Amino acid sequence: MKPSKLLAALCLLAVACATRAEDDLQKRLTARIRSVLPDAKVTSVKPAPIAGLYEIMIGPSLLYMTEDGKFIVKGDIFDVAAKHNVTMSRRAQARVEGFKSLGPDSMIEFAPASGQAKRTLYVFTDIDCGYCRKLHKDIKTLTDAGIAVRYMAFPRTGLNSESYNKAVAVWCAPDRKQALTDAKNGKTVESKECPNPVKDHFRMGEAMGVHGTPAVYLDTGEELGGYIPPGEIVRMLNEGEI
Repeated sequence: MKPSKLLAALCLLAVACATRAEDDLQKRLTARIRSVLPDAKVTSVKPAPIAGLYEIMIGPSLLYMTEDGKFIVKGDIFDVAAKHNVTMSRRAQARVEGFKSLGPDSMIEFAPASGQAKRTLYVFTDIDCGYCRKLHKDIKTLTDAGIAVRYMAFPRTGLNSESYNKAVAVWCAPDRKQALTDAKNGKTVESKECPNPVKDHFRMGEAMGVHGTPAVYLDTGEELGGYIPPGEIVRMLNEGEI
């Protein structure tokens, strides 16, 4: 065999071996995670910015594990030179993927009259939450500014609660937007059962670490936190603060 062909063959073999070793490592770390978190659905395993550490994505949640699988690290990695929170950026990306997986059709959207949104907010909401109602009362401030709002259900008292039943009634209503507005105004929405996304929304919220409502996110996946007056959100977006 010519030296050039031998070198090419050796290079291909090295790449194949490296790929197989990486695949084996990913499988081993995934199995290790599941030994601690049996219900975890690992969506990706990849090297972290720190040598010997691997990033483990479990849906929209993120944690790190050492290469030997002995230690799990839950926290943020901050790039000092770049002055950048690496973990925060990855969480934001994961949230965007999480919202995509739920699909906009599963959400109740209040869009600008033009139908063309400059930006979109994703909001986990509870029917009986006072600040959720306050946000919704002024939602026109957002839509008039070209900002769409996509609501997801997050009954704070959990599944199979009265709050959950109210959310199901809203999502099963013929006019979901009107039903949500009525419910937030204290009106009773006719109880109905239908295939609905309330549980999926709730599970996604839990995976994202939602504990209270409203939980507001930008379309970039950045977390805004709880209630912020709509006028202030518009100002911050217009001035590039968020």
